[in-house]
Amino acid sequence: MSVLTVFLAADGPAQGVRDVLRDLSAAGLVSPFLWIDDTAVLADSTRLRARETTAGADTAVVLQDVLASRRIDRVRICVLVAGTAQVDPESVRFVSELLTSNSGGARSSRLRLLVRRPGDADPGVTTLAGWHNLLIAPEDSRGPGMGHESLAPTADPLAVGRHAAPVIAGVTGLWNDAQHAPFDDEPVLPGNALRVVRSYYRRLDTARAEHDLRSELLDFGGLMPLPHDAGTNVLYADDVASATSTMARALWRKHSALLSGERAEAPGAVEPRTIRFVQALRMFFSFLFAVLRNAPAQWVARVANRASASVASATQTTLFGSTRGAYRVVVGGVDADGHKVAWTDYEAASKQIGAMLDAAGATPQPVTPDLSALWRDYARAALTLSDASERSAGLPPVQVGAHRAILRTASDVVPGPGDRFTDIPGMVSATLSLHAVEPADILGVTETRDRLRELEQDPTIGLDARRTSSALGVWWSRKQRSFAVSFGSILTSRLDATVNESRVLLERLDNAEQRQNLAEACAEQQAHMFRRVRIATVVFLLLAVAAGVCAWREIISWWWGGPAIAVCVLAWAAVVAIVCQRTQQFLERLLVERDAAARADAADRANLRVALREIEHLTGAYRQFLSWSRALGAFLAEPLGASEQTRTTSRTVGWGLPRHTAIASGTPSTGQVERVAEALRRDLFTVGWLTDPWDTVLGSAGAALGSAGHDIDRDPGLLAAKPGAGSGSALDEWSQRFDQGKIRATGAAVLWQRALAELTGTREELVHGLLETVEYFDGGAPRRVGVDEFVAGIGTSSDGVAFFDRSIFSDTASTKGLSAVSGETVTRVRVGCGLVAVTTQYTDGLSDEDLRATHVRGADPVEMQQIPEFELRPARQTSTAHDSAVRTAFVVPVVDGLNF
Repeated sequence: MSVLTVFLAADGPAQGVRDVLRDLSAAGLVSPFLWIDDTAVLADSTRLRARETTAGADTAVVLQDVLASRRIDRVRICVLVAGTAQVDPESVRFVSELLTSNSGGARSSRLRLLVRRPGDADPGVTTLAGWHNLLIAPEDSRGPGMGHESLAPTADPLAVGRHAAPVIAGVTGLWNDAQHAPFDDEPVLPGNALRVVRSYYRRLDTARAEHDLRSELLDFGGLMPLPHDAGTNVLYADDVASATSTMARALWRKHSALLSGERAEAPGAVEPRTIRFVQALRMFFSFLFAVLRNAPAQWVARVANRASASVASATQTTLFGSTRGAYRVVVGGVDADGHKVAWTDYEAASKQIGAMLDAAGATPQPVTPDLSALWRDYARAALTLSDASERSAGLPPVQVGAHRAILRTASDVVPGPGDRFTDIPGMVSATLSLHAVEPADILGVTETRDRLRELEQDPTIGLDARRTSSALGVWWSRKQRSFAVSFGSILTSRLDATVNESRVLLERLDNAEQRQNLAEACAEQQAHMFRRVRIATVVFLLLAVAAGVCAWREIISWWWGGPAIAVCVLAWAAVVAIVCQRTQQFLERLLVERDAAARADAADRANLRVALREIEHLTGAYRQFLSWSRALGAFLAEPLGASEQTRTTSRTVGWGLPRHTAIASGTPSTGQVERVAEALRRDLFTVGWLTDPWDTVLGSAGAALGSAGHDIDRDPGLLAAKPGAGSGSALDEWSQRFDQGKIRATGAAVLWQRALAELTGTREELVHGLLETVEYFDGGAPRRVGVDEFVAGIGTSSDGVAFFDRSIFSDTASTKGLSAVSGETVTRVRVGCGLVAVTTQYTDGLSDEDLRATHVRGADPVEMQQIPEFELRPARQTSTAHDSAVRTAFVVPVVDGLNF
């Protein structure tokens, strides 16, 4: 509710009230208010000048401008009359009508505040009909129901203000953090009746205690808090490597099918065909006739149609061409500069070869697998290792016996930004163009170690390179047991295996190109066969001719020559048949081998395409792995975000406050803070406590990315499907901002509010443990007391009958009991772990006759019957300038310093 509080006062002691209110405003204790001097109304009422006090600073304003430029729900008009200085009635009427008519229908409260000290002259008529006429009791007391001190006569504005201003702040609703305005809804007394009022105020400022508690409770420093599990205890897992590797393998088993393709089986041995004898003879004689016709090549070509003899050669030429550049990069592992290729080069080469294979075989473009489920489970597994809650089937929490367990530190789960390796000398860093190594980047760590080994031979920076390599090895030995590195190792090992498989398949296809062409082999075998046939023909022809000549010359008879010639012919035919049969067998075997080789090449080509796709998918998954590891590492390092800095200095006023007003600060010891924080953790950090902060982070990812994250803002689930590191995607940008601290988790404020609700609700006893003693200043001297003693019952309803200082009432009014407290407004609100408590008490309506016109002190004390239990002594005399002239009729004796 917007409230405008306006004071109208004349010069004199009222200025002391204004000065003290301004000091309280500077301390952040009271709300802004306007102060109008009576002389300003008389000077220019059309542009009524006022001073607005905010945070201790005065600003000159015009009342009409304030009313015209602000929305106001309530106006409190406070006319302050201090001492004998009266405010002109016309000024009061004008200001009152101006505020009431020009405030836009705001409700109004009109208060006339009278500040008198004993010995003040009678100011005459001091009340106004239709106003709350309130006399500030000239007394001081620590709390309701306690003894009080009657204030001494004085005209010092500061002395008047330091006692009256806090009461006026309570009566007019100026105290910050406390909706305490006792007369906003109180009906105005009829006629010119007035009330005597007093007000008590206590503020317990626990900013420093809250800061220490919040730091202890929410700033983990990388150590994960043990969550509370109903019925059993959650422990820390000592065997970190076993816990992380078990979870990583379980995650891979669940989602490995997304990144693994089916391989084609290699062709087995060709089963021989069963044919009849007649078919065999027919095949033989057909081949023999072809030989006789000098056309065996045509027969071979006709049979060779059953196989694709040129598959390997065609595949090789299609894939690599004459230079085979991509093949040389993948297999050789070294680029043109002599450096080992990076994993990103394997990705590019696999894409190039795969595109050629797809184009050669008219294969449709493969669909990139959706790995959203994998990365959601990756995040869930990391959170499970941190808070022991099972979030996904197949990914149970770590068990230590019958108890759930978590990892001790966030770096054991997913290393964060503070876990990078940065111990790289300047010369080495400049040479490598590298300033830091991320612990989750396994391939990056391997590449860095290889490059450092190369630099060790450099005479200039070799020593620095060796030292860096040694430090890197020590650092890596600590980080490689984390869950992120365990799962990343599975990805990289799978990637290495697939790259090696692709290299073997490529070598096979390259060797297939070196095989002899089927036509050339047939021609060579045919030439060999004809040589043998020609030799056999010449030999047997010579023998037959020799036998014929011998028979013709009658060297031998034809009975011998004729059979000899027949034997030569038959032998020639047998030799030719044997030669042709062996040639046929060779060609048949060659065709079978080439057929098997063609089918093996087809299987290798299919497996190569699957392997190349796996390389693409695994490298894409590795990029996503890096991005999600960055985000999760930054989140687990600060799962609740950066703890906001709270005010560590309490609002302590060293001197000047009366007894009825005090501001204390809580300063608990370190042990007290630790005990309270440990008790709160059992209620705040339960199994699964990380779920809400992580869901909040994911839900706000789109908004954090701005225009680049509109689709993520509509559907946060799309973030898991975006490409990873180096792609410039929404996931890449979001993870980098998270890693750099530009985006943070925001759960600290929510969890701290839950902690405050616990402290002010069901676990209120923890506040007493945190604030066993508080410190405040009493008369300039620091005092340490308990909270209850400090509060002194303020803010709670009082029991019994209480009285105001009877010295300001007439004897008749005292006899009638008009000095008794008849009304009381109490307010107690929690401000964090601290509190603000206000109690305002007032009497019934009184007339001027019920008050003493002057307050005379100094008379001898009246003898009273001694109370045996207490030692009675006279009240302490106050030596002032008024003592000789004004004395009271009697003074109530003091018992142990308490003035009743």
